[in-house]
Amino acid sequence: MNAWQITKKDLRLLVRDRRTLFILVALPMAFISILGLSTGQLFSEKEKAAKVRLGVVNEDKGSLSQELLEEVHKLKALEIKELSSKPEGKRLLAEGGIDVLASIGPDFQKRVEQLDVGDIFFTSDGRLASKLPSLDIEVESGAFLANAAQVVQELVFAFALRTIAPDVLKKKEPALALRLITKAKKARQERGEIEVTTPTDAGPPPKSRDTIVYQILVPSYTVMFVFFIVNFMARSFITESAMGTLNRLRIAPITRTGLMLGKTIPFLLISLLQTVLLFVAGRVLFGMSWGAEPWRLVPVMICTSLAATALGLLVATAVRTDAQVSAYGNFLVLIMAGISGCLMPRSWQPALMQQIGLVTPHAWALIAYDQLLNREVPDLAVVWDCCLVMLAFTAGFFAVGWWRFRSLD
Repeated sequence: MNAWQITKKDLRLLVRDRRTLFILVALPMAFISILGLSTGQLFSEKEKAAKVRLGVVNEDKGSLSQELLEEVHKLKALEIKELSSKPEGKRLLAEGGIDVLASIGPDFQKRVEQLDVGDIFFTSDGRLASKLPSLDIEVESGAFLANAAQVVQELVFAFALRTIAPDVLKKKEPALALRLITKAKKARQERGEIEVTTPTDAGPPPKSRDTIVYQILVPSYTVMFVFFIVNFMARSFITESAMGTLNRLRIAPITRTGLMLGKTIPFLLISLLQTVLLFVAGRVLFGMSWGAEPWRLVPVMICTSLAATALGLLVATAVRTDAQVSAYGNFLVLIMAGISGCLMPRSWQPALMQQIGLVTPHAWALIAYDQLLNREVPDLAVVWDCCLVMLAFTAGFFAVGWWRFRSLD
């Protein structure tokens, strides 16, 4: 008897256990689908909430104030809501309906007409020294967004200055305005910026929010559920031990290393099949990308599965009952998944937790997948380092399992 015969025996048993094979693929797919939908919605809400909700009251109604509002509307970081009156704006501000309120007073046009060219160029010393109040514009925020109000104040003043400067210059110094406009057009012609052409090749479309979500979720939960092979391996050992098969194999003419390899390789193959199926499902069902060179994922998949099955061997030689498998195996897998970044993206974790996570092979697998799936130019040195670390975990787990295998009854 040799290791390959043991491998074939265990493979036949595993293939017959279709429920287990179904769970290894269906359960992570269910997690990925549910979390993908909910997390995609979370990101959408977060992106929406990241915009400052600006309420605008225009009591001037002049052409310059309309131009100013058009300039403000161009800023995508603001979610602008035009209001009919200042009391309405203050009410919404108090109720949390808007974050910042900007009101253009009825004297805006009149104050602009009083400005000189010097006021435009030297805003700190002229009639614009007090900035927005000088133009009869007021900006106020809610109690918790004082910083947002300061940012909006500076933006509105910059837009106001850009809006009123041509008007003031044309009225006060028409000859100077003509010379400046002519000079500006000539400079643009020299740079070739007058005619705006639409490029024929706009490049690849940007990734959608949903695609980005699955670029994170698929590898994260694939790594997490790959390590659930630990439980199945441990139960296989316990079942064979209870049936006496394991003892008969130990007295067969085969070395301890050969026996352990024969028992481990079937689960390694199942783990690799599980990983491939989950990545294929991620591509077909969720539109995730495999990166510029998908073949580079293969070493990471192999090293991850090797580490998982070696850990499964270690756990299988440490537990004695099915209850211990459920208790110790699930505890170990879930804790390692939690601290490594499988349950929460590593980039969201504090720096200390990211360092702690490096004690698990999961974290190194996630780092490698992140390089290959989410970076335009992956750092291959980082990827190979991660693979080497996972191989070191594999060797360590296998060595401990090999040593503890002597104590199995």
